Amino acid sequence: MKKHSINFLNLKPIGKATIKAVDETIEIRTMQSITSGGFHLGGTSYQKNSVILPQKYQLPLRIDMRIKLDYPAFVLRIGEGHVYFASGHDTEYFRIKDIVEPESKPSKENFYFDNRLTFDEFTEISIIYNFNEMQILIKEEERFYSQNQPYMKKKHSDAFVVLNQEGFELGLSVTKHAILTVAKMTVTEYEEDVQITRGSFELPDPLAPKPEKMKANYESVAGKIPLEFQSEIREMDIFFKSLRPMRFKRTVDKSGCKITYVASDVGISYTIVASGAESYHHFGWYFVYNGPVETWHRKADYMEEILSEIAKSDRRLSERVFNALVDCCGCYQGGLCKTLYKFDDNKLLSCHGRTRFRMNFDDFKDVREFFRYLNDFIELKIAIGDPAPEKIFLAKQGG
Repeated sequence: MKKHSINFLNLKPIGKATIKAVDETIEIRTMQSITSGGFHLGGTSYQKNSVILPQKYQLPLRIDMRIKLDYPAFVLRIGEGHVYFASGHDTEYFRIKDIVEPESKPSKENFYFDNRLTFDEFTEISIIYNFNEMQILIKEEERFYSQNQPYMKKKHSDAFVVLNQEGFELGLSVTKHAILTVAKMTVTEYEEDVQITRGSFELPDPLAPKPEKMKANYESVAGKIPLEFQSEIREMDIFFKSLRPMRFKRTVDKSGCKITYVASDVGISYTIVASGAESYHHFGWYFVYNGPVETWHRKADYMEEILSEIAKSDRRLSERVFNALVDCCGCYQGGLCKTLYKFDDNKLLSCHGRTRFRMNFDDFKDVREFFRYLNDFIELKIAIGDPAPEKIFLAKQGG
């Protein structure tokens, strides 16, 4: 058995990840988005922008961490695979990515990994990779257990033997604007399988009757927001309904996790994603996908113009909104939804001006202020007879 207590001074930030020593801990930030849109991991950005441990490690191994996260989400990378924590409701498919076959379809068991964390408090996390078992503990509670991961079926293959002899690189990455504080981290390599004490994790009984689905409505979705912010959700509802000449229509998605306000004349939408403590909100110029591929489009946006207009009276607000833009990190090559935004001397490549905001009072206020400015801006455009924003097609036209 080899136990490695990680010396924080030996950690290596790569890409746009940063490390800051605070007392006897380190704070890890990533200045580049690692998620695209919501909390879906975008391509390989989380691999290219992370903090790397000083050496590689062989299975069987156990990883123990004491961490604190202030905003979702963070990724522990193991080779080309990962374990994803605090990712919210809509990313269950990617919560665990296999270390040997990262592009393989995840085991059904991975869908039931409860990766929620309590924010702003230190939490103990342990992950065990044996050749025949995998276990994840959060606060000593078994959140995941499996004997059916793809790497386990490859353990006797020559490719896996070579890969394990070379060792797996470990890294940490965190979403833009979040802080991951690490107080302690150890990695222990074992000659034989790590002893596992089973907990209460069980897969749902496939034959058990499924609970009756209730039709989602505004109140049921709003009720999934943390209680302290439900008054903000209701204020946002009144606010968007009141805007003129912009006219927003409110919709609630069938899954009961999103409240969306759409202004179709401008092609912009604002969405509140209700996922308990991992809730967040965002706005952006949305895609129109109905119809043949050649008709897919979005409206040309006013992001650069409105940021410059806001900066005349509130530069800090313009800076905060610009910094809230989600960097393009998971689009396929040549995607026509990519837009290069410029503000002062800064440039940022984003998909259709998608921003993401924390679930806090200041961010709700910023969103309202942005849309007040945008509403006045649209009103002026109408008054002087400027044409409506043109369509930007998302597929190449013709041959």
